[in-house]
Amino acid sequence: MNLTHPIRMKTLRAVATAMLIFVAPSRSAAQTTEVWLDYIANWTPPGAWSYEVNPGLAKAISGAEWLDTYLALNTTYIPFNWFSTEGNLETHYIFDPQTEDVLEVRPWLGLNFIWSTFGRHFNLFYPMISARLERRYFWYQTSGMEDVKSRLRLRAFARFTLNNETLTKGTYYLLFLVETYSPIDGDAREVSADRSRFQAGLGYVLGPDLRLELQYIHMRTRNTQGNKFEASSNIVWLAVKHFM
Repeated sequence: MNLTHPIRMKTLRAVATAMLIFVAPSRSAAQTTEVWLDYIANWTPPGAWSYEVNPGLAKAISGAEWLDTYLALNTTYIPFNWFSTEGNLETHYIFDPQTEDVLEVRPWLGLNFIWSTFGRHFNLFYPMISARLERRYFWYQTSGMEDVKSRLRLRAFARFTLNNETLTKGTYYLLFLVETYSPIDGDAREVSADRSRFQAGLGYVLGPDLRLELQYIHMRTRNTQGNKFEASSNIVWLAVKHFM
């Protein structure tokens, strides 16, 4: 049955609404609100390699005053349609008037296991589970101190196309991601020591080389710079994805 059939569309919309309600922010007393903005440029030449450049910023707009500016460089190797591996180097500079500014350099390696499916199962489009191993280096600008920590990130990611089977021009799609963070060693001070993440959003394909994604993210995190208790972070994330 074609996805554009009214019954199928109503079912997908009901599922999307239910999941967005499920991840809506709780009324906890300990909350922060953030906005993330990203531009992601992807170049995939013929062959098995893919490259990305990702400048962006994250701003706390309630409960804290920090600003995180960052640049990420990513290389992905895709030997099979069900598996890829990637290496990434991120540089963050956090402006924090409440404590001190921090420079962070974050290399990580990742493994991705992909289910190559589309057009079936409510139009599930190439879902993926991933594992990332990060090594994080911190330089505290006022005190002159340095620190290092490592963590493991496990995630599951899925997209559902709404009005087409693939991501062609004019396609709307839903995005969902669940992620957990497991510290391995180190206890560096940071404004956002993440514990878990659940996100949901809507994407739109403007053309073969351009997509827009707007997502809501609910995170459990802790500001260890200020020695604060674990809290909820409610985040609005806008990403522009450019494929060259």
